[in-house]
Amino acid sequence: MKIIMIGYGRIGTQVLRLLEPKNHSVVIVDKSRNVLDTTVEEAGVRVLIGDAVDPDMLRQAGADKADVLLALTREENTNLMVAQMARLTFKIPKVLALVYDPQRERAFHTAGIEALTLTMTAAQMLAAEIEGTPPVLPAWLGGKASEVTAAEGKSFPVPMRTLPASGPYYVVIMGGGKVGYYLGRTLLEEGHEATVIESNPEIFELVSRQLDCPVIFGDGSTHAILEKAGASRCDVFVGVTNHDEDNLIGCQVAKREFGVPKTVARVKNPKNEWVMQQLGVDVTVSSTAIISSLIESELPTHKIRTLLSLRAGQLEIMEYVLDGTSPVVGHQLKELIMPPHCNIVTILRDGSAVVPRGETAFQNNDNVLALADLADEPHLRKLLLG
Repeated sequence: MKIIMIGYGRIGTQVLRLLEPKNHSVVIVDKSRNVLDTTVEEAGVRVLIGDAVDPDMLRQAGADKADVLLALTREENTNLMVAQMARLTFKIPKVLALVYDPQRERAFHTAGIEALTLTMTAAQMLAAEIEGTPPVLPAWLGGKASEVTAAEGKSFPVPMRTLPASGPYYVVIMGGGKVGYYLGRTLLEEGHEATVIESNPEIFELVSRQLDCPVIFGDGSTHAILEKAGASRCDVFVGVTNHDEDNLIGCQVAKREFGVPKTVARVKNPKNEWVMQQLGVDVTVSSTAIISSLIESELPTHKIRTLLSLRAGQLEIMEYVLDGTSPVVGHQLKELIMPPHCNIVTILRDGSAVVPRGETAFQNNDNVLALADLADEPHLRKLLLG
């Protein structure tokens, strides 16, 4: 079997020792370079140093061809995010994640993740899973392994509530750093109700003194802390910590276990935006992606700009600048064979807006505004710009 092991700590070393006599291809991904100082590579194990939350790192580890992924780090949220990426993006058949809170075992089983609570026999259970031997699973699974379908992964333990038509809203903010602090202050000034959750003692003390709203100390991705924050009546949950995995799991717990109608997550790694959207986060905000997009779109020689992204329908409003090399210049709109999910909205010409008709002919220096599906946008770009 091709096995990827995320994290090479105490549990990982025990699992590898149990699997060593068997015929498996094992890749270990760990953040610490100390792993290279061990003898694992002498045993024919490939070692990669990096953050497995990055999908490119999983791809480098061979996730697209793996049979098993074991997420065994000391960080629950890292394990759960990597496990979900393995199922969703790479379609790995067997995915197991180590967690420390027994309450999460049930919650993430509905997402197709075998979340195993840390026990003295965790390594033996994981090895049994890989070898196909029925392990001793929790009682709520009936004492035997069970397959979870993709359809079951979309179910929620509690009914989803709807966002009120108008405010004020109750917003729970996970993360009391600079982003969380200024967000909380802005919401309060606009008449909304807010609660901030912070796990760092120093930041917690500072924000508690500076914001005139409840500030709760603890991990905002856990059921107990969200319950304390009043998530059952929360309208919007916002995860703005410095860790993508924490923001993702916080949003998922808020939505699945408390029915929060709207979740927003800050994303540090732009590559994780699509993953987090697919895993149920309603709105993702990546400052890196925004700045990069702005720089690219404002370059003098750039012929394409993204004016607006409509995330719900995977649509974008694009601007294309036509020049003498464009294959559509001199042709009428009705002559074009448009991609199926794209439409020309308007043409900006000599300071005026032209409503496009079938007889409208494209001219040099036209700024063409189009509504495009993300999947079909490359075809539209080739049609207009060549």
